[in-house]
Formats: sequence, C-alpha cells, structure tokens
Amino acid sequence: MCKLCMIIYFFCLTNLNYAQVIGEIFDKEIADQKFGNVISYLEIKSTDMDSMLQISGEYIMFNADSGKIRVIDSERNSIMGYAISEEEVFYNFSSSKVDELLVKGQKKMTSFEMRTKTLTLTNGDFTLEMSLPCPPFCGN
Repeated sequence: MCKLCMIIYFFCLTNLNYAQVIGEIFDKEIADQKFGNVISYLEIKSTDMDSMLQISGEYIMFNADSGKIRVIDSERNSIMGYAISEEEVFYNFSSSKVDELLVKGQKKMTSFEMRTKTLTLTNGDFTLEMSLPCPPFCGN
C-alpha cells in the first residue's frame, strides 16, 4: 500500500503546472557576440522599470520599434504606451528575470537595445535576452 501512495505522490508532483521562466542574463560581451551589435537603443530609469514590474504580474512585454519604449502585461494591457495592433510583436520576459537584471546591473539606467533580429535589455555589464515574441507566444 505504501508503494502505491509513493507512486501517486510522485505522479502528482510531476504534473504540477510550473510557470515558465522566460529570459536569460548574459555578460554584455557575450550578448554582443551572441546577438550581434546594438543598432540603436533607448534608455529608461531603472526605478521606473522597477515600478512597472510591481504592476506587470508574472510576465512583462516590451517593444521599442517605433523609437518609443512601450510596455504591456501578458494580457496586452498597457503599462507604458500601448500596442498599436494585436499583431504587433512585443518581447515577452518573466518579470523575475527583469528584476534580476536590475539587481545584478545596479545602474540607474536600463537600455532597450535594438539588434538585427531581437530586442535586448542591458543594465550595467549584464544583458537580458531569450525572450519569446508575442505573437505567437502570448498569455500565461
């Protein structure tokens, strides 16, 4: 009987729905090698970024294609600026990874860097990437 309980317990543990962590932090030099040179960038105060993280929920999405930083939550609700259309691509990160970047970088400004094929966030000597584009990877 105890063996059956252990099997059921193990089965329940393996089927828990763990939230996906989106994003990976790299040393800035490695990010430059991996994702290419920065084409252009915009900056925001890290304290403003931290404030947005407080209201974003588990995930936060960014876009800077229009020359302005725009931030939405996982339901595409506006945090800063707005999405022009449902088809417009935003870069989705776990809020916890953005917070980790701010803590590691310790700089007053955070850069949104447009690269050839992606958008990266840099604070100090650290760069965050490995986002998921939304669409198609949207929602929780």
